[in-house]
Amino acid sequence: VEWAEQQIAKSREKREFSDVTPDFIRKTTQENTRFNDFLWPDQWYLHDTRNLDDVPELDMRTIPVWNMGYTGKGIVVTIMDDGLEWNHTDIRRNYDPEASWDTNDDDSDPFPRYDESDSNNHGTRCAGEIAMTANNLKCGVGVAYNAKIGGIRMLDGIVNDAVESVSIAHNVEHIDIFSASWGPNDDGMTVDGPKRLAVEALEKGIKNGRSGKGTIYVWASGNGGSKGDNCNCDGYTNSIYTLSVGSASQHGDFPWYGERCASTMTTAYSSGAYSDQKIATTDLHNQCTVHHTGTSAAAPLAAGVIALILEANPELTWRDVQHLVVWNSEYQNLKHNKGWKRNSAGLMYNSRFGFGLINAESMVKAALNWTTVPEKAICKASSSSELPKEISSELNEVEIEISTDGCSKSSEEINYLEHVELFIDIDYNHRGALDIYLFSPAGTESMVLSRRERDSSAIGFKNWTFLSVHFWGENPAGRWRVLIRDLTGEGYKGSVNMVKLRLHGTKQKPLHMTGGKKRYINEEEIEKALDKTPEFEEELPEGKNSIHDELESLRSTENKKELSWTDLIGKNLRMVPIRQSDLPHNPYQDIEVEEDYIDYSPNEYSYY
Repeated sequence: VEWAEQQIAKSREKREFSDVTPDFIRKTTQENTRFNDFLWPDQWYLHDTRNLDDVPELDMRTIPVWNMGYTGKGIVVTIMDDGLEWNHTDIRRNYDPEASWDTNDDDSDPFPRYDESDSNNHGTRCAGEIAMTANNLKCGVGVAYNAKIGGIRMLDGIVNDAVESVSIAHNVEHIDIFSASWGPNDDGMTVDGPKRLAVEALEKGIKNGRSGKGTIYVWASGNGGSKGDNCNCDGYTNSIYTLSVGSASQHGDFPWYGERCASTMTTAYSSGAYSDQKIATTDLHNQCTVHHTGTSAAAPLAAGVIALILEANPELTWRDVQHLVVWNSEYQNLKHNKGWKRNSAGLMYNSRFGFGLINAESMVKAALNWTTVPEKAICKASSSSELPKEISSELNEVEIEISTDGCSKSSEEINYLEHVELFIDIDYNHRGALDIYLFSPAGTESMVLSRRERDSSAIGFKNWTFLSVHFWGENPAGRWRVLIRDLTGEGYKGSVNMVKLRLHGTKQKPLHMTGGKKRYINEEEIEKALDKTPEFEEELPEGKNSIHDELESLRSTENKKELSWTDLIGKNLRMVPIRQSDLPHNPYQDIEVEEDYIDYSPNEYSYY
């Protein structure tokens, strides 16, 4: 025996919300009759509305790809979740038993366990988004409706490192894409991620999956925005091996549950305000639903789009797919949101949306004439500042410098960045008071951690990895700056013990970048749309004005008869006073968690 470890049960959350109004369906303006599936009119996010003057541009450009003949045929996608109702009328034609497993019960049947509340409907809902059968008079149409779909049942029982690793590495020679809509608690105070076995499983998928081209791991970025959470505290979404997906509402707005995060790569549509439509898909007991929500619903849509591009070009590597997503995600439909910035490679990015809305047509067209990106190099750099350094709320901030030549004239030379990993070891007696920013030599700013007001842990960050994709395409040579702040004024203190960078990228310029900086439609409007306000000047976490926090704040006031609820119409969360008797059940209530539970275990696995 070379290694053994006691397995610790982990807390893992599905990234959706309870149904709000089960009988609420609002038909899309454009009644598209392309398919006879009865929920097709409600799949607003797949309809092609860009040539219509009376409705907004909502689609992710899947119809043009279907018209090109790409429907996911020959591609295998697996949902890691709470099970898959594989005999569902809208799923069974595309079900692939070789892509399925029950890790909870250690058998080959991922069928979900039924209970009175149908709590295990999550995996079946996610699977339907990808592979619902087209034109069978049932439910809706999958993004990749001819793809094969599998399910791995792993969330309906004790979840530990071994369970996660078996699930992640299952039959990676056969499965092209894994989709995961779960993660550590989105409670604004948990810092957790994959441990040793799960990390090794991800590496196995990347190295051995798809005949060495690498399995694609698509991950939901998280729903903790209302609690001030940041998905860089989730070791799955901030892994270089996963493709992290955020959400945009029907109106293209940043949803109330969304988490701002430097590791989010792209965005897909999902639920938003109370009045917005949600996602249509399959449900338990051979039923259908129009109420799939959260980043749980966004990630499978992105996985379905990736299935389309893999059908168009099966030779794409996992890094090719990430480059395609970065270079072809669309800023235009989300441009009205604040926070858009541009890096020195010309790429628009936003901590709320990554590089923008995923665009199937643009990605497929690029994939058809794609040249594989050059071999990856990894360049390491350590702080040139003297450490440890004291930090406190009285000092407000500490700046650490890291100088690098990009490993010039070595086998690990990098001239064109991909991922940037920031490793930090900080002792601090109130972890949630900290926010951290990384600045590249070109001046590009990336908020790698926002203040988390609910996180009172005195553990600090023990060699934790923060990931940013915001520097993609830049040259890393020069002086990097790490800004660590505590602006609470509460007398917290600690020390910064270690700061290191691990840079991922290539020496040679990828062929798709040889034309120069990324150019966008209506380039002349870009300068006007850029948010010139540095993120570090924003005072409050994104979730401070959330539905939940506003309602709870009002409930705690002395005048409890005058409660407020949101009208949630359009883009604004405007509060309107109503009678207490009119107040509906809050659909976004907290899930109770153990307040003192943080499965951190910093010594189990070192990322550096």
